[in-house]
Amino acid sequence: MARLSGLMEFSMGNFLCIRGYASYKQLSGVSERNPDVQRDLIAEHAGEMARFLNQGEYRFFPEVVLSVSLLSDGNFEEVQDFYEAFRSNREWNKSLGVFNFSIFRHSAGDKNQIAHITFDESKVKLNRIDGNHRLSASDDVITDFKVPFCLVLCRNQEEESQYSRAIFHNINAKQIPLKLEQNLKVILESKDVFTDSKLKTDPSFGWEYYLARQVANKVRFGDYPFIQFLIRGEEYTYLLEEFTLLLKAKVLNEDEASVDAFVNQLPKIELALKEASVCSGTENLSVIGALSYYKLVDEKKYVRFLYWIKDNCITEAKGIHMADLISIFDKVYDNMPKKVFMSMQFCIDTQDTYQTVKDVQKILKDENKIDFEIIKVDEHSDGYSDDIYKRIVKGIRESALVIADLSYGNKNVHHEIGYAQALNKPVLLLYHTRDGVDPKQEIGSNITMYDQLRYKNQTDLRPRLLQKIKDFYGVR
Repeated sequence: MARLSGLMEFSMGNFLCIRGYASYKQLSGVSERNPDVQRDLIAEHAGEMARFLNQGEYRFFPEVVLSVSLLSDGNFEEVQDFYEAFRSNREWNKSLGVFNFSIFRHSAGDKNQIAHITFDESKVKLNRIDGNHRLSASDDVITDFKVPFCLVLCRNQEEESQYSRAIFHNINAKQIPLKLEQNLKVILESKDVFTDSKLKTDPSFGWEYYLARQVANKVRFGDYPFIQFLIRGEEYTYLLEEFTLLLKAKVLNEDEASVDAFVNQLPKIELALKEASVCSGTENLSVIGALSYYKLVDEKKYVRFLYWIKDNCITEAKGIHMADLISIFDKVYDNMPKKVFMSMQFCIDTQDTYQTVKDVQKILKDENKIDFEIIKVDEHSDGYSDDIYKRIVKGIRESALVIADLSYGNKNVHHEIGYAQALNKPVLLLYHTRDGVDPKQEIGSNITMYDQLRYKNQTDLRPRLLQKIKDFYGVR
């Protein structure tokens, strides 16, 4: 048999409630999720709650809100009599359906009335209105402890269904929640209370808190207007969640070097955001968080992610956690066609070079399971007149890499290189050296500063081109 005790009163003159303290494990055992208002528990969150409750030192949460229908096994007249007895300050000590109530005044003589409710938890369960997440971790909590509760008494099932929905809505919609940023400021800016050592070693915190503090002290986000535009005053939240991801993925280590490793990437991220003209109407921690993550994890994926968020207006998407956005893009990236745009003069003299590119494509597919598509705008079978300019623009935008053959000084090739560079696309420049031909006559002066893979023949080109594309795809 379960027994709960507390003060009974019409809370705020409205709902009849019993408020008190009870065993955490007992409350978990005598209650269950209310499917009308509670979503299914996310397993990862249950684990987080268990870890928090087992740590102990800063363990605290507000009261758990429960409800029950008194008419589950009784008659309406008895329930009405119970309410009238309470309103008239009469004592009550008898059963009400499956429940036994004992109501009496406090011995000090004040107006507060003490209530005990006893019931068989194997036959009836209390419904959880607020606190399902907290109570669901009980099996993994080592030691028991007292928690505050509020039990809302409803006269019948219809009333409970209505009340539980209304209370759940008011708790979750009417209040203005305290943002994580405000909570973090209290901790990270209170160095005398929460020392660096405590942040590193206390189970309630961890190295992610320490690293967030160090970077926040070292960086002026006002120097990075594009990053700041996405963060919008959520610096601590951004840093904490970022370091949580990077440490979990073992991209960074729990050491001082991780501070500089992260800070050194910020100017590069700022420049990339500026060049790609990525901005948002409001803050978007998920975008800047994922972008920072990819910058440290995978440079090629970072570039693709940058243009994916821009092309698909991802900065306008709200309510996505950065970890979820990373998971989504990882799947998108894995299914993206690995396209390579081929820019060259289309003539008989360049056919061997194009065949070498196709040979390299086959080798990578056969030996390394990398299957990329070559986009060559003169090769299409649409069956109708095609707008070649649109095909070029679309092909370059969708490509992961542009291979441009500068041989024979084709002006269109130079134009396509410029467009690719404007999109921050990686460009691999080729040039076929030929006797009696001065490269300066075919290569524009604005391109001479860039590295070029110069080759004498296809035998010379094939292994070097293969290695370049292997390097691009990160193949050893």
